[in-house]
Amino acid sequence: MTTRVKATVPRPASPYPLLRLRQGRDYTLSQGHPWVFSGAFLDLPRELPAGSVVDVTTHDGHRLARGHLNAANSLAFRALTRDRDELIDEDFYFRRIQRAQRLRALLPADVTAYRLIHAEADGLPGLIVDRYDHWLVAQFHTAGAEAQREMIIAALSGALGYGVVEGIATRDDIRARAREGLVVGVPAVAWGLVPDEIEIRELGVRYLVAPLTGQKTGFFLDQRDKRARIAELAPHGAALLNLFAYTGGFALSALARNPALRTVNVDSSAPALVQARRNYALNGIEVEEPRHRFVVSEVNAWLQRASEEGERFDLLVVDPPAFAKNLNQRDRALRAYEQLNALALRTLAPGGLLLTCSCSGGVNADEFEGAVRQALAREHRAARLISSFGPSLDHPTLPGFSEDRYLKALLLSVD
Repeated sequence: MTTRVKATVPRPASPYPLLRLRQGRDYTLSQGHPWVFSGAFLDLPRELPAGSVVDVTTHDGHRLARGHLNAANSLAFRALTRDRDELIDEDFYFRRIQRAQRLRALLPADVTAYRLIHAEADGLPGLIVDRYDHWLVAQFHTAGAEAQREMIIAALSGALGYGVVEGIATRDDIRARAREGLVVGVPAVAWGLVPDEIEIRELGVRYLVAPLTGQKTGFFLDQRDKRARIAELAPHGAALLNLFAYTGGFALSALARNPALRTVNVDSSAPALVQARRNYALNGIEVEEPRHRFVVSEVNAWLQRASEEGERFDLLVVDPPAFAKNLNQRDRALRAYEQLNALALRTLAPGGLLLTCSCSGGVNADEFEGAVRQALAREHRAARLISSFGPSLDHPTLPGFSEDRYLKALLLSVD
């Protein structure tokens, strides 16, 4: 009997440059972490343009991942795929966007705004895309995403289905671009038409969003789960204090479930509070004082005055901007969180609820909880932790990728 031996067909050579890691430096990448820092490479070819696609291998040549390289940055490599046969072309982005949309399809039907692409978690590092009804707003944070901008825009225009997307705006006015050697630019329309204002719906509430001029991409989509929880728990006829209120999201969500609430929205931005008033009117809520107040003020200063004047609230929402973008700012941020929460506690009635949030990437969940605990101790208040919040459905993260877990919130009942 003749035995046939199947010939082994060699895999084609990689169309991308190959870069080897130092011996023993491949563990995190092989375990699914999407980043490699510059010191892990045997050699970094400085002549490659920032954002080039490369393949990364172990010390002995076993391929691990394909992704974007920026040799000028200490965070040199961001993985796109672990499939050695997957080319990084428009079809790749098309497939990734469709995969991301399938996850977001699990959101309730009356949610018309959400994060469509959340960078590494959706296999597209450096890319953030928020959807507002029929319009998309994209941010290109890294040299890799920037290098393939046109390809990404083309994929976005069609991946959700014919006629679904009417326009795509880009927000290059983000400081993160500078760290990658990119120009910090201005908002622009990249494809189709994008209106100055879009109406969105979220769990029974209507909001007006300014995609080209609003903070971030126009709205704080990452707080949806917390807004819903506050709406569930707000006591009938309670007084709600919404700090760093922006356009009134937390207060409006609570009012939708409990129209008898009294609300105070405090923010340093006068235009944001003008928009908050418009959102109240959009939802049929009469903006009348003293039942609903909109206060333009620096938050800490307002809290100091309010506590001295004896103002007390049944429900507090503390949702500040990031105090620490990186680890170098951590200690200062923790002091700021402690001080802010201590001041807020002075205005919280006994038995009240405190929702306190952090979006600081340089502060982890344990450190943030420690700062809140210190604030409670300073004010001689006892509390019980009711809920803690992390990633949400449209802001997912990867297992083992703790660097991406910047969204944190604690809900406490305070004696």
